[in-house]
Amino acid sequence: MRYEQHRYFVAPAKGTAELWRTGVGTFLTFLAGLALYQLVFALTSNLIGPETTQLLVDNTTFDKDSAFATLYILTTFGFFGIGLAMVTSSIHRRSPATLFGPAAAVVSDAIRVTLSVGALFIVLSVILPKDIELVRNTALTTRNWIALLPISLAAILIQAGTEELIFRGYLQQQLAARFPKMPLWIIVPSAVFGLAHLSPETAGANAPYYALWATFFAIAAADLTARTGSIGAALGFHVANNIAAILFTSLLGPGSGLALFHIPMEANDPRLAAQMLPEFVMLFCGWLAARVALKV
Repeated sequence: MRYEQHRYFVAPAKGTAELWRTGVGTFLTFLAGLALYQLVFALTSNLIGPETTQLLVDNTTFDKDSAFATLYILTTFGFFGIGLAMVTSSIHRRSPATLFGPAAAVVSDAIRVTLSVGALFIVLSVILPKDIELVRNTALTTRNWIALLPISLAAILIQAGTEELIFRGYLQQQLAARFPKMPLWIIVPSAVFGLAHLSPETAGANAPYYALWATFFAIAAADLTARTGSIGAALGFHVANNIAAILFTSLLGPGSGLALFHIPMEANDPRLAAQMLPEFVMLFCGWLAARVALKV
């Protein structure tokens, strides 16, 4: 009964739930996203000229810890969201809106979960002891951080929304429709989500920890989606986590440009292994906070 709403969420996928169609759809989503990115980049290059294009490439390739590079990376996820919309309409012959669930529930659940989980993270950050002192991001003044906040929040919404639509919308619906009596809808997308966050080139020996955390995050997000019948709760959960990790405190390195404070370590620092257990505890507490906020 706890997943009663999931049946309604999955229903639009039942007509085209063949595995080959899901596989092709997933592949074409990423192919279309890459193609759209290349197309827009080519058009933009023609408009701004070669010198400005080279400056753009340098600022997003060799200076990945700047605010501009972080915004750039986050917003490029939107191309894959457009690709998914194209695939849903063509391959599955249904509206991309069916990936969300009921619109009112999406908006309401997303706002309530973002606020409740965000409030929890603020309280925990104040009361929990800190083994490592944070350092101020001197490259971004408080005034500029506030000025960029609307753009930063929109970029996070694009990034988190695209991932939720792909993993908790598309893949979860398709697999649940194809295997209604098997938990593949929660296992497979969560495992793929975890593998997508496996980056040994950046995190080194810590890479498995990040991938495992991402896998458990995906399981929690899939559970919230199944309990509520829309991606709103998972979206709010994702946005709250990313706001905390991108806009407030971030590790040094790529993607840290928008943070007010930095943890004075990079992703491959051996000391981070000892910090992973509290991260898993906070993830669990965030999942509980989302459930309490929605009473599910």
